[in-house]
Amino acid sequence: MSSYHGGVMLGFAAIMPRRALPDWIFHKFFCPPVPAAKDGSAEIAPCGMRKVEAALLEAGFSQEDVMVAHPYHLDKAIGPQTKIVGITHDDPMGKIAVREVEDIIGRGPPFNRTKFLELVRHPLIREHRPKVVVGGNGAWEVMGEDVGVDHIYLGEGESDFPEICRKIIGKESVPPVIRGRAVLGEAIPVNRKATIGGIVEIGRGCWRGCAFCSPAMRTLRHRPMEKILEDVRVNLAGGQKDIILHSEDFFSYGYSGGNPDEKKILELVSSVKQLRPKTIDVSHLSLASVHQNQQLLRKVSQIVGVGSDQNHMSAWIGIETGSCRILKMHMPNKARPAKIDNWPEIVRDCYRLFAEESWLPVASLVLGLPEETAEDVIKTTELVESLMDYTGLMLPLFFTTIADTKLGGRKGFAREDALPEHWQLVGLCLEYNLRHLKKLHRIYRERMTAGPAVHAALKGINLMADLVLSKYMKRMKRGEPPN
Repeated sequence: MSSYHGGVMLGFAAIMPRRALPDWIFHKFFCPPVPAAKDGSAEIAPCGMRKVEAALLEAGFSQEDVMVAHPYHLDKAIGPQTKIVGITHDDPMGKIAVREVEDIIGRGPPFNRTKFLELVRHPLIREHRPKVVVGGNGAWEVMGEDVGVDHIYLGEGESDFPEICRKIIGKESVPPVIRGRAVLGEAIPVNRKATIGGIVEIGRGCWRGCAFCSPAMRTLRHRPMEKILEDVRVNLAGGQKDIILHSEDFFSYGYSGGNPDEKKILELVSSVKQLRPKTIDVSHLSLASVHQNQQLLRKVSQIVGVGSDQNHMSAWIGIETGSCRILKMHMPNKARPAKIDNWPEIVRDCYRLFAEESWLPVASLVLGLPEETAEDVIKTTELVESLMDYTGLMLPLFFTTIADTKLGGRKGFAREDALPEHWQLVGLCLEYNLRHLKKLHRIYRERMTAGPAVHAALKGINLMADLVLSKYMKRMKRGEPPN
């Protein structure tokens, strides 16, 4: 539960092996704790947790019943009267974004896993024995793990979690795995307090149906604009200056009939801009949507004031692969409405546009999808090579089977499955990231709250990363495992 000094990308430090970074460096320079109120609550918290808090209050629980507790002040939150401890997490067991790092550095489990296990084994939880419920996008990772969790909540919390709490409090039978139903867009509540990163949810779900992706299993919905703006106001009133508009694809807001609703998107951006945040970003963009609506991206940049009011915008994008064969197999709607055989050129066109408009893409690649061959990996490598001069981040992720997705029953991809071509691709992505890390730090200073000493330390850590990781990069680029 950190503000990351206002630089959300610093949160990626949580996937590093704990033995590779001393705790004091991790907390001081990368993931400092959020401020805590006098009563032990968190002043700012993850957006998903804020939605659950709001849903509980709207369902009739009182402010005295519900606390978004600061994890370092649990002595003020957990006692003999505590009935339920709910924990939200995107990657509690480190099964998504860290296995490659563990393989590369070989220094043991990552911070996110060790910190999660410390939390569920906290002495106060063991002493008072409240029911522990884990939710969030990564809750599926705890299935089958003996970690002291009583219930795993999959799905959306606003629908069924309040009633689940009533049943637990009333000592009624509750299954170990709960699947929450989806709620309508207008039923997603307004947050009561500010969120980490100033994240404001504008919609949920995705219609593209990629076989490995959990958001693709959710129905596409949009929140009413006034509720979105109220969440922005709550964040600004809570001291947040930067706003991130969150959905699976920003250009899907108001989507109908196969096309983005340009009028509604521009009205939303204009309305947020009028509330005068310091910066505006979006969490995710579909490259196919951007390619289809390049003028819309330019208009968004103009309204936000990229180049005048703020130096850049950023978004997470999914390249996933350079192989059209793999796209057809597992992501047949990825390029729509364009032809799927044009995917590599679509990606390159979007990167040119991002550079022209000062957008920073944070791109994911999925390695080891079922039936992937060396030739498929080479096509992805060739695509990444063509993007090396564009500033951004490139994150190669080993395919992981996520519960309730179309590929949920397939075997995940592991180190022993990797071909030389996979290591060459990971090495190339590492080279890409090291090449752009210093520039990204300079650009992100606009959003960061850290003082000169922290920035100086981060520069030093960048130099150290160059030295330490270069040997692994060279080995992998030869097609060899990192260690």
